[in-house]
Amino acid sequence: MAHKKFFARILPLMLIVPGLVLAASDVGKVRQKVGSAARLKVNKEQWDSLKVGSKIYQSDFIRTGKEATLGIQFTDGSSISIGEFAEVEMSNLFESDGKGAFRTRLNILKGFVDFDVKKLIKESTFQFKTGTATASIRGTSGFVGGEDGAFYASLATGKFDIQQKDDGPVMPVVAGETMFGTDSLVTMKLASSGKAGFARKIVKIMKETKGDTKKMVEAVKNADAEYQKLVAQNNFTVTTSSPVGVCNEGLALEGTYTATDPKATLVVSVGESYASENLVRIADGKAHSFSVKIPVSDANRLWNETSVTLSFKSSGVTDSKSLELSVNKTCNAVNQESPSIKFLSYDSIACKMQASVEKMQDDAGILALTVDGSPVLEEAMTKNELKLFKLTPGVHSYAISVKDQAGNEASFEKKLGCYPVKRFNIDVFGKKKETLNVPIPPYGVPDKIVKTLQFKIRSPENDPVFLYKVTIKRNGKVILQETLGQIQSLDYQVPQELMRGARNKFEIEVIHKSGFVARAEKVFEVQ
Repeated sequence: MAHKKFFARILPLMLIVPGLVLAASDVGKVRQKVGSAARLKVNKEQWDSLKVGSKIYQSDFIRTGKEATLGIQFTDGSSISIGEFAEVEMSNLFESDGKGAFRTRLNILKGFVDFDVKKLIKESTFQFKTGTATASIRGTSGFVGGEDGAFYASLATGKFDIQQKDDGPVMPVVAGETMFGTDSLVTMKLASSGKAGFARKIVKIMKETKGDTKKMVEAVKNADAEYQKLVAQNNFTVTTSSPVGVCNEGLALEGTYTATDPKATLVVSVGESYASENLVRIADGKAHSFSVKIPVSDANRLWNETSVTLSFKSSGVTDSKSLELSVNKTCNAVNQESPSIKFLSYDSIACKMQASVEKMQDDAGILALTVDGSPVLEEAMTKNELKLFKLTPGVHSYAISVKDQAGNEASFEKKLGCYPVKRFNIDVFGKKKETLNVPIPPYGVPDKIVKTLQFKIRSPENDPVFLYKVTIKRNGKVILQETLGQIQSLDYQVPQELMRGARNKFEIEVIHKSGFVARAEKVFEVQ
């Protein structure tokens, strides 16, 4: 029946606001999962199983199974833990009002949600709505839930504003208090307020008392006393101070635990990729010490995490603590992976080179460029990037390197040419057309007429290395052609034997490496 009610609620939302589907954006990730948990997107008909690392989106519907827990961390650092047999609609998650504030609302259709919300900026709102009441919170931790007309909210820290109807009075709940009821709500000061394990007892009481306020109050008092007895015999403390420094020795935690349940567990988790073995060794109701060492390196990506979480369960008591991490990325044991830099392409005419820097995400380092051994550029980097470098005209050796905080380094060197397009001409010595009056030699003397074709290439760089090809034609036939390394000079003197009584036309073509072409002509006529 619960599933049918839940799905009936989804259908009208899908029909009325399909635009929300297009606007959906991920605002959190699943950080912990015990038991079964599934998600239904508003534009889908099939439930998908959630796992650690799954992204959470606007308007998702989430349900959990027996003895299940689903921990979600939001982008602002706030977190919630959805209890067993729960059904929750992510109605609005960090929806901006366009003025710097945001609105978040979760609709709890069934079950309860344990939460730890960061202090909100002014004008922002964070609400939990059930079928009976709405709880508005501001920088607080505790739990809230309800179903079948019942409502309960309990605070460990911070403050609640509870409103049963949209136009009803606002009732405050402060740290250490628990509010519960159906038609009318009762507030009690309880030592167990805000504890996730106590939430399960409240859920059971709400179902068993069926709206009888007197029975509720008495049962809640008894449950509080029982839970405190359990807590006295089942608990843990962390003696390592926060933030926890992480360097070459990795991450080390120490503390004590007391447990009476043979199935008690104390597990340390860091991000999505590491969970320790059970640290509970003895469950005799006495205090015992624990210690754990976790290698933290970029090999398992733990160096990008900002916190470590300890989760404890024993005899119905559940508790967790999170400590901040201070990861020192200058330590070699932590930061083991070298960055990489790759040459991608270059344009000799536009005089640009492109390279990619990778394996620098969440790290920091220095990018350096040298040209012919001389430093030209040095800049800080904190992420993977595509970099564009300007080349110097001519042929030069470019060395690019990137070094991260731990001294890991990568580099490459390339000899590249830069040939920007610039117009130039060819200066041919003498007149463009010369007429030669050469007497016919005496009989027996060879009739040989030699003239030197002389010209200078006025390249703007004044360097033959910028030239691609030089071609000389005589009456349409190639008599000289030099390319690239064959071109040693910009001054040409080419002796040529001329034909008497004919037009001797010389065509000169010079192609620059930029693609620009310069041409010139010289004509000799021998009378």
